[in-house]
Amino acid sequence: MPKCPRCAKSFGTANGVTFHLQQPRTACHLWEWEYISFLGDPTLDGANAFALRSPNLDLAPMDDHFDGPNADYDIPEIGEGVEVFAPTTYAGHFCRGEHFEGAAIIYGIGDTFLRRFDMDRHAFHRQTNMYYPFANFGDWEMANFLLQSNLSMVSICRILQMKKMPLSFWTAKELCRRIEDLPKGPCWKVRVVPTCHLTTNPVQLYWRDSLECIEALFNHPFYAGKMDYSPFRVFTAAERVMRVYSEWMSSDGAWDLQTKVPVGSTLCGIILSSDKTNITNVCGGKVAHPLLISLANIRMNVRNKGSSHAFLLTALMPIAEFIYPITRIRSVLEARLFHACLDFVLEPLKKAAQFGRMMADPLGNVRFCSTPLVSYIVDTPEACMLACVRGKTSPVTKAMYKNFGDPF
Repeated sequence: MPKCPRCAKSFGTANGVTFHLQQPRTACHLWEWEYISFLGDPTLDGANAFALRSPNLDLAPMDDHFDGPNADYDIPEIGEGVEVFAPTTYAGHFCRGEHFEGAAIIYGIGDTFLRRFDMDRHAFHRQTNMYYPFANFGDWEMANFLLQSNLSMVSICRILQMKKMPLSFWTAKELCRRIEDLPKGPCWKVRVVPTCHLTTNPVQLYWRDSLECIEALFNHPFYAGKMDYSPFRVFTAAERVMRVYSEWMSSDGAWDLQTKVPVGSTLCGIILSSDKTNITNVCGGKVAHPLLISLANIRMNVRNKGSSHAFLLTALMPIAEFIYPITRIRSVLEARLFHACLDFVLEPLKKAAQFGRMMADPLGNVRFCSTPLVSYIVDTPEACMLACVRGKTSPVTKAMYKNFGDPF
């Protein structure tokens, strides 16, 4: 009788086991992440949790470079991968996989987010009051509620005047001033984009440094134990007939990219997403292309949750109104403007993909990272604009509407 590979619960059919594992609110839904963590960095929480849930398993270290900050980090040569075996089952069979050897080497200990947070000018006051610049926990809780309520500054001031509470701030301006004293993330910048043709208004690009956004995601403490740092392959049985694709790091594309970067590098796959959006519906009808950025290293069940905030807004790509007599040329100029802005915003990531960048992960381990673009989430009109093709042409192949029905 088929059983669940984690809780050993019996089911009448194999489909019952599949439906049981797909329930998002059960602990068995995350059983494959335990196995993937076991294949990955043994210092991660997932691997430790797997070892605690299976106390009879002898989990020996799989890599000799996880020996602490004083270890000898000699870069090994690229190999075909080291084979590991985990006593976890998949649909009644033992899983067997391999990990890319010589990838994601740790080169030392760096700063974490919390360590940098404790190095600002208010660190001395937090030794006696951990909620500084707020008075206490209730003071911080009220400030957190008001900031996340999407209320205007006037509405916040009215609430503070109506509610006679013992708070350390009484106006929305004072509240915002205290928030600005806290350590910040990537800062917003504005730049006037020069154009060869006249526009109705100056073209302004609002953007944040794309590499700083990636560093903020890669170093965020929330994603500790929820990232993959090196490519791996998972099979359903020892014969290695059927592969299990669960993450981007388990794909052949990640494995091939790892062979093209320097030995010991960590792949930080970049995911971009953009879509034309109305910014203001009443005041002028402003539209733009919000450009979102994320990391493919973050596991899918975490990245797909909106509450995880795994996608950061890195730029507002402008949509200008060109003054040109020929109407169909205006759309071409808008597409060229989008490409120029995209090239400017992603320039730091291009350099990091070419030369590499030392970045610290959520645990403070410094890794030599490469940032290739692995995915771009768009709809069909934007895909055609990015591929520089017309609407009736495929953006990913050479086929067009005249080839419909041709099997080749």
